[in-house]
Amino acid sequence: MELLNELHYLIPYNFDFVRIILEILLVTSCISTIIFILTKNQYISYLSSAPLCYIFSLIGHGFTHFILLVLSMTIQAGIILLISRQKKKTLLLDAPKEHIQ
Repeated sequence: MELLNELHYLIPYNFDFVRIILEILLVTSCISTIIFILTKNQYISYLSSAPLCYIFSLIGHGFTHFILLVLSMTIQAGIILLISRQKKKTLLLDAPKEHIQ
């Protein structure tokens, strides 16, 4: 238990910066997912994630990186794929079972 308490001091990395980046990515993906649910358009949701991440990064800590924009778009693409996959599973489960013997 003492090792976990001292881990923060052993690793000379700023965890606040990582926390802010993760928070920005979480907020960006949540808002882009809400846009996807409201508009039913995956392209608008996917393309809106980069500007949202850029705006939240500028508000949060005054700068952003290209890799963060690409990461936010990648996360949003993964979320869209998961939602599409769940919809396909639901449609397959709700399909009439006339051909099953």
